[in-house]
Amino acid sequence: MTVRKQAGRRRLAPMVAFAAWVFSGCLAAQPSHVVRSGDTLWGISGQHYRQPGRWPEIQQRNNVGEPRRLQPGTVLYFADGRPLGEGEAMVLAVTGQAWQRRAGKPDVPVVQGMPVQAGDTLATAPDAFVTLGLPDGSRSVIPSSSTVELQTVGRDRVGLRLLGGGIESQVHKRTAGQEFHIRSRSLVLSVRGTQFRVREQGGRTVGEVIEGSVAVRGLQQPRQIVLEAGQGSVFDSGSGGDPAGAEVRTLLAAPRFTSRTVSPTSPGIELEEVPGAQGYRWRIAQDDSILAPLVEGFSAGTSLALPKDLQPGFYYLRVAAVDAADLEGMPGELLFYMPSPTGSVRWKDDGRVELLWWGSPGKRYRLEISRDPDFATRLVDMQDMQAGSAIVGPFVLGGRYHWRVSETEDGTHYGEPFTGGSIDVPVR
Repeated sequence: MTVRKQAGRRRLAPMVAFAAWVFSGCLAAQPSHVVRSGDTLWGISGQHYRQPGRWPEIQQRNNVGEPRRLQPGTVLYFADGRPLGEGEAMVLAVTGQAWQRRAGKPDVPVVQGMPVQAGDTLATAPDAFVTLGLPDGSRSVIPSSSTVELQTVGRDRVGLRLLGGGIESQVHKRTAGQEFHIRSRSLVLSVRGTQFRVREQGGRTVGEVIEGSVAVRGLQQPRQIVLEAGQGSVFDSGSGGDPAGAEVRTLLAAPRFTSRTVSPTSPGIELEEVPGAQGYRWRIAQDDSILAPLVEGFSAGTSLALPKDLQPGFYYLRVAAVDAADLEGMPGELLFYMPSPTGSVRWKDDGRVELLWWGSPGKRYRLEISRDPDFATRLVDMQDMQAGSAIVGPFVLGGRYHWRVSETEDGTHYGEPFTGGSIDVPVR
């Protein structure tokens, strides 16, 4: 039996391509377009609408500043191939169950690509998320067990009302005459181009600013405070809606990752402890902006036990430390790959077998093959492999062979096997 290493460098390109495919596919239940080098709005409009002259609609809906300078990788959204009506927003992604509520009508399940309009209320079930695309190009994520009313929806004015739960928004920089605000039960948060989070919990409004700034004022009070990037505050609804007495706190630093090895049997990630942290909230998505979350959780310690039922593929993990006031800190982010519980086997025409696993750049691998499931006797023990695959065989004896793969970062100490399987060779 012979073994041949496959070229390791070919793994990097498929990894990048697969990540791009996952990102575009995750949000693409409605027509969408990932910008490539050389694309123009004229050509994209012709492709999706069959009318190149409708390119201004794409520009306005996606808040494209300079149409001649499209950035490759940008995702442009459409709504079932038709323009959104005045006062309409679009559901970009849904995980779990969510409902659209309109006065005097029964609840309607929320689906990707559906338009929503001013006056609608969106409600999410536990473990559910809705990603909302607004006409000014802003994006809002409505997390689990939350209820949000769309009060005003337009290119120059967006107003959302948080009735319960939370909402996280990424808002483009405002220009003169533009407004984006979120109302809680007692406060109004006006945005100046930012990324921020708002939650209603226990009679309090919690606000955290990641980028830009947010002005906070009471519904009946003229006074206001401004939260800058890296700041947050907890506002007591019993204060008469006056935010002036609230303490502005510096958000905890973004966590750093100390262990990044993920396997289907042990999907855990380790963090460095953040001083002052009472725990860590995390969220997993398949897009780098975390605009289409799949699952979220909380860990009291620095060991994050991620879900074991994630399908093989790339995922983005965002983690924030939580302080004593229950403010979430600055986010730390990690791209990881969840490999298949069993490796892939591909037979060749000449009787050899290609064993495949997902290889990460900068790591080395060890391939072991044995007739025994406990690997007491190894027929093959290939170490320091840069590839994510190997071709073995042809096999002289028929029967079942077992194989497994482990990895190392220092070239010497290999961890527990993270993938493998068996090969059934026909008896000649």
